[in-house]
Amino acid sequence: MSVNAADIEQDTENRGNFWRWIGILLPPIAWAIQLQAVYLTSERACGDHSFSSNHIVSALTLAAAVVGGAIAWGYWPGGEYEATKESGKPETRKRFMGMIGVALSIFFTVVIFAQWLPTIVGVPCGK
Repeated sequence: MSVNAADIEQDTENRGNFWRWIGILLPPIAWAIQLQAVYLTSERACGDHSFSSNHIVSALTLAAAVVGGAIAWGYWPGGEYEATKESGKPETRKRFMGMIGVALSIFFTVVIFAQWLPTIVGVPCGK
């Protein structure tokens, strides 16, 4: 079953669409920042044996990923989920965006923590 472009309803209530996109995009952006920042500072940190910058970056990006999930959860509209119906209703799209935002937040929170774990344990320099 396919949906024609004429069947898709226009969203007249745009309130919250910006925040839905923030909820979707903030966790992967936080992960990318954490990955690059820890990679760039690890060599210096291994030489100095001071990993405080890695801990700070990892903690801030972990918090940002959780905040992205909270935003997605907050803008996830209530109501019945229509899993078997294809429709172009704005509420269906908003529920999907909320669901994807929460799922991405959970995934990237786990990934950020997994990348932070070697620094927490104390073996980031490949001993």
